[in-house]
Amino acid sequence: MSRKIAIIGSSNIDLIMQVPKFPAAGETVSGGVFTQTFGGKGANQAVAASRAGGDVIFVTCLGTDHFAELIMERFEEDGIDTTTIFQDSGVSTGTAMIMVDQNGENIIAVAPGANFRLNERHLAKASLVLTKVEVVLLQGELHPDMLKHVLRWCAETGKKVLLNMAPAQHLEAEYLKDVNLLLVNETEAEILINRPVKGIDQAKQAGEELSQLVKGGVIVSLGENGSYVVTKDLKEIIPAFKVKAVDTTAAGDVYCGTLATALVEGMEPKEAVRFASAAAAISVTRLGAQPSIPHRKEIEVFLSDNS
Repeated sequence: MSRKIAIIGSSNIDLIMQVPKFPAAGETVSGGVFTQTFGGKGANQAVAASRAGGDVIFVTCLGTDHFAELIMERFEEDGIDTTTIFQDSGVSTGTAMIMVDQNGENIIAVAPGANFRLNERHLAKASLVLTKVEVVLLQGELHPDMLKHVLRWCAETGKKVLLNMAPAQHLEAEYLKDVNLLLVNETEAEILINRPVKGIDQAKQAGEELSQLVKGGVIVSLGENGSYVVTKDLKEIIPAFKVKAVDTTAAGDVYCGTLATALVEGMEPKEAVRFASAAAAISVTRLGAQPSIPHRKEIEVFLSDNS
């Protein structure tokens, strides 16, 4: 059986400003530090899966600008199969503007650019390569119509689907029924079940309700409180690792990409979640999206030190 992982999603250039505090409307906050890095939820997950040891193919759309050249070079350095990365002229590569405060919290604005040009024609061109993969990992950062199209394609071709509904968007129940693992935080769960999800008890209830809508299981991220995992054989909170956060950007992406690698390797759910949680914990101690993503050896050492 193939152990390849396909990530279908977004790629961005991240423009990061570290600031003492977030500005209020109309306020200018000085004393910032600027950094330019690579990001995008799909790209972050692809890099995370690859650095964790996964055999990764990435489907995305870039512009034809200088940023696209830099992004492609980085993917190749990370050992990601780039044969299904497309480019579209007349549109910029996706761009994210990120502010990070002194507590490591962030606010993000995204211009999708070429990400929203990824369409059914691109999937058709990639389909021959995608027949060789075992798992397809998706995010909510795809255009809603494209996300639905890919989910239909995965159902028709029998692909296992890991769906990370971030950023949050509404998705009808009919598109969830063939999902093997749904990954959400409290906000994303709230959008899907259409009622408030606040605190651990409500998050657990939401996870169990969502588990009735999918083929497989659900993981509800509880931030520093860990992950609530709901499968046929398991309902349990897996604790998070305690670290000092510098920047939480991409922590969820690191978790999802690393989890995909762990599951494809055959780890049991609890072991896979701990593996992913360790990778995410390492990532928040570093600045930036892709620069923060750990490699396999780092994850293994962290788990050994925190066993």
